[in-house]
Amino acid sequence: MSFSEILASFPLIDMFKAIIFDFNGVLVNDLRFHEEAYLLAAKETGFPLALETIQRHISTTPGQKRNLYFGDISDETWNEIFKLKTKYYFDLIEGENPLFPEVEDVLHFLGRQCLLGLVSNTPREYFEKVFPKHLASLFRESIFGDEMRHPKPSPEPLLEVMRRLDVVSGQCCYVGDSLSDVQMAKKAGIKIFSVATGDNTSEELRVAGSDWILNRLSELKDKLISDDYLS
Repeated sequence: MSFSEILASFPLIDMFKAIIFDFNGVLVNDLRFHEEAYLLAAKETGFPLALETIQRHISTTPGQKRNLYFGDISDETWNEIFKLKTKYYFDLIEGENPLFPEVEDVLHFLGRQCLLGLVSNTPREYFEKVFPKHLASLFRESIFGDEMRHPKPSPEPLLEVMRRLDVVSGQCCYVGDSLSDVQMAKKAGIKIFSVATGDNTSEELRVAGSDWILNRLSELKDKLISDDYLS
């Protein structure tokens, strides 16, 4: 038996040392608040923006949405729109609990088993204001849309979080809800669990090449245990 075959047969090689998550649509059920906030901001500033257009590009960064939603506009106009959008978002979500019900249990369990990371195209401000601090502290490393040179579906932010966590492709996986999540994970060479709780259907995620399709985040824990990805 060759050395590589011996390594492949060693059980720990197949275990995940880190699990890296997307944020919106996976941990928090807030996509409808983002969508309505963009509609309100567009209406107030006089731009014709359709809900279908918003939903089609909801997983992109704010900088990408600038052109996709509003076309060739000035920095001043975009800053005004995004400031309004952010205000509407926080107004809409105030008093709401956007976390999916199983998030706390899943994160506490997985945090005891391995390192947790986060890669999201949303700005960090949204995470810090919406996500409970006691759960945010479970993430060892994170990168947000306003901190990326090349956002997903580029693999660059995911590879950077992997570097910070000191893991390689066979030692981690990504958990997302969108086609861009699948594309990013594939380019980074890691496995992806797709949770069909965002704007993409199970079939769309399957066709895109997701390794596993989950109906709810709570299924992630059971899947990892049953397939011996956790010690």
